[in-house]
Amino acid sequence: MAVVEWAMISSAKRFFDLRCAASLAFAATVALGYLSALWDRAIDPFSRVGITCLVLGAIYALAGTIDYPYFKGRVSGPWRAIYLGFQGIVLFGIFLTSRLSSQMSLCAYPLVAAMVTLLGPAAATLGVVLVYVMILAVEGFYYGSDALVRWSISMLPAFGFVVIFTRIALREKAARAHAESLSAEVEKLAVIQERNRLAREIHDGLGHFLTTIHVQLEAARTIHSTDPSRALEAVAKAQVLARDALIEVRRSVGAIQADVRPAPLAGRLRDLASTTDGWGAAVSLETLGEVRDLATDTEHTLFRTVQEGLTNVRKHACARTAVVTLDYRDPGRVFVRVTDDGRGVVNANSGHGLAGLRERISALGGRVVVENPPGGGFRLQAEIPA
Repeated sequence: MAVVEWAMISSAKRFFDLRCAASLAFAATVALGYLSALWDRAIDPFSRVGITCLVLGAIYALAGTIDYPYFKGRVSGPWRAIYLGFQGIVLFGIFLTSRLSSQMSLCAYPLVAAMVTLLGPAAATLGVVLVYVMILAVEGFYYGSDALVRWSISMLPAFGFVVIFTRIALREKAARAHAESLSAEVEKLAVIQERNRLAREIHDGLGHFLTTIHVQLEAARTIHSTDPSRALEAVAKAQVLARDALIEVRRSVGAIQADVRPAPLAGRLRDLASTTDGWGAAVSLETLGEVRDLATDTEHTLFRTVQEGLTNVRKHACARTAVVTLDYRDPGRVFVRVTDDGRGVVNANSGHGLAGLRERISALGGRVVVENPPGGGFRLQAEIPA
C-alpha cells in the first residue's frame, strides 16, 4: 500500500512540475478561447466551418502539450522550426474558420510562449512578429482597416507581456538549475573536506601512536639479548600505547558523533609527553601564563600540533631532549611550541603531517612556523586566536 501511495504522489508531482504546467497552460488557454466563442455563439459546432474549427483547435491543443524541456534538449533546431511552423499553419486555420470572434485571439499566446522557449532570440522574434502580422491580416480581411488599427494597438501590450513573462520564467528556471548545480558542488566539496579531515585525524592520531609503538618494539628487540628486563618494559609500554591508541580512536569517533568536551589540554599534553620520556628524547612540558579555557576545536588542534611535533622528534630528530611549551601570555592568542636539540631538518616545509597541520590551523585563523633555531635543533610553533 505504501508503495502504491508513493507512486501516486510521485506521479502527481511529475504531473504538476514545470513541463506539465506548460502543457496544461497551452491546452487551457486554447480551451478558454473556444469556450468564450461557443458561449457567445460565435462558432456553430454543428456547421461544417464550426466542425473544422473545432478539429483544428483539438489538433493545435494536442500538439501543444509536448514536453518542452525534452523537446528543446533532444530535437534539433530545424525540427523545432518545422513543429512551430505546423502549429502556425493550424493557428492560421483556426483564425480563418473562427473569424477571430469573441476571445479566439487567446490561442496565439501559447504559441508565442513556445517560440520564445524553443527558439533563439532572433528566430523567436521573427516567429512572434509573423504571428502578430497573421492576426492583423485576418482581422483586416474580415473587419476592415479600422478594426486592424484597433487590434494592432490592443494586441501589442499582450504580446509584449507574454514574451517578457516567458523570458523571466526561463531565466528563473536557468537560475534554479544553476543553484541546484552549485548546491550539489558544495555538497561534494563538503564530503571531500570531511574526508580530508578524517584522513588528518587518522594520520595525526594513529600515526603518533604507531610511531611510538615502533620505537618501543625496536628498542626491545635491540636490548633483548643484553637487558631482557628493560626489553620487557619496552614491550609493556608498547602494549599500553596500543591500548591508548584504541582509546584515542574511540575518542575521535565520539567527537565526530557528538559534541563531547575532552579532558583538559594540559593533562592530555602531559600524558602525551610521558609516552616518549625514557625512550629516545626526554620530553618535558612547561606552561607559560595563566591557563584558560579554549574552544574545543582550538584545544584539539593544539593537541594534534604537539602530537605531530613529538612524532617528528621520534622519527627524524635524533634528539636527547624535547620541550613542549604551552603559552597563554598573549590574551588574544595561544601558542604551542615543540623544540628539540636534534639535528634539525633540511626542508622544514616537507611532509604530509605538516601540510595537514597547516590546513587545520589556517582554518582557525592561525599560522604555523617551522624552523631550525640558531643554537641547533628544530622548532615547531603554532599560534591560534583564542
